[in-house]
Amino acid sequence: MAALHARDFSLGARPHTRLLMNNFYWTLIVLLAAQAAAESATTCDADSGAAPPVPFDIGDGNDYGGRVLELTVPEQCQCDGIDCAPCPIVIGFHGYGETGSGNYSWKSRLEPKGASAGFISLYPTGDNTVPHSYGGGMNPNWAAPSCMVPSDGCLLDAGLACDWCGNIEEDNDVSLQREIDFTKAIVKWTMDNYCVDPQQLFATGYSNGGLWVHTLARHPETTAMFKAFVPMDGIDQAGNENKLRWITAPPDGNAPWILHMNEIFDRFEPFDGMNYVDTYVDDGIPVWIYPSILQVFAEYVDKNDGYASCGFSPDDSANRYGVLDVGGVVPEGYRRLDGPGSLEGDGQDMLRCFTKDAPGERCERLAVCLWDGGEPGDDLTDPHGRAGRELSGGSDPATSGTDPMDVMWRFMQRSVGSPAQSANQADQNP
Repeated sequence: MAALHARDFSLGARPHTRLLMNNFYWTLIVLLAAQAAAESATTCDADSGAAPPVPFDIGDGNDYGGRVLELTVPEQCQCDGIDCAPCPIVIGFHGYGETGSGNYSWKSRLEPKGASAGFISLYPTGDNTVPHSYGGGMNPNWAAPSCMVPSDGCLLDAGLACDWCGNIEEDNDVSLQREIDFTKAIVKWTMDNYCVDPQQLFATGYSNGGLWVHTLARHPETTAMFKAFVPMDGIDQAGNENKLRWITAPPDGNAPWILHMNEIFDRFEPFDGMNYVDTYVDDGIPVWIYPSILQVFAEYVDKNDGYASCGFSPDDSANRYGVLDVGGVVPEGYRRLDGPGSLEGDGQDMLRCFTKDAPGERCERLAVCLWDGGEPGDDLTDPHGRAGRELSGGSDPATSGTDPMDVMWRFMQRSVGSPAQSANQADQNP
């Protein structure tokens, strides 16, 4: 039926007959659409009410070690098997040494917004792996590729190696694949036990969790699985020689929506990819650790036609102490996403969101939001940790609000075509 058009029913017919047949056709289409919507609303079986197994063993042949899945299913997402509306999933991946439900966790960040907006919150905890060369001890973490290699991408000039995630007792590819399998497994388990909309799967993460979310955005097994990614204060580390050593674009045919959020003065994982000259110096040689998110997005635009409407380029640069400071000035050539109904929201004091359009186009799939929630001058004291503490708030039941979780959810809903959140309508021109 979808392949037929109104004119197919009216060839050779008189005008009034064509009108009647067209009216009949469109009435039929509306009825079929209503029937399809009704059927989709009742396709879920009743929730099992089950809690995730501990240890997380679902019979897929993987030993997930100390990894744990916790989740919150708000009341409006609970299903008794009758007229149930499938709900989105948002997964929050914690930072290094944190857990899914500890202090300043994704449980505390996602639960309020999920309860008001209507999505299922997943806040897993990573495995405690064998002690490694940087960080010390056994701490929960996510095995992103760039933080599993001791010889590239970290503070070698300062005497610090870079193997601080994953398991040093096994091959890095094995650690990576197990992490990918775990991510897929927690989604499958949730879908098997609760009423989930498979077209609205989203992922976010902070610090080490941000590295992992960027990995999911470009990994061939997960890039098409999720609709949008919102990494926060975390990105794949840079190579010592090649600043984009670990950066590859999502596979052809997939161009997920990506919003990178960053505390503007985070020196540990700076959005602008600046070197560690203000923290670590060896014989006057700057030590690099992270590339600029602008350069990462430029790589995506260059290698993936799905981002052709975006204008990020290899020549883009930024300075967190310069024009992208909290004064709200966005450099020439970038488009700030502010104003009523925009991504940033109206009257925003903490966040500055922007993107870059290709000539004659309008970029929607790639965006950056920077924030500074502290007092002037407090960027000298643990800005990375402060970013984690500030990533809270946002329980607006709609897609408005200006807290970090509000902005995150607004971007996620744009990715699934929420009409009220069209960037083409809401975000202002430069």
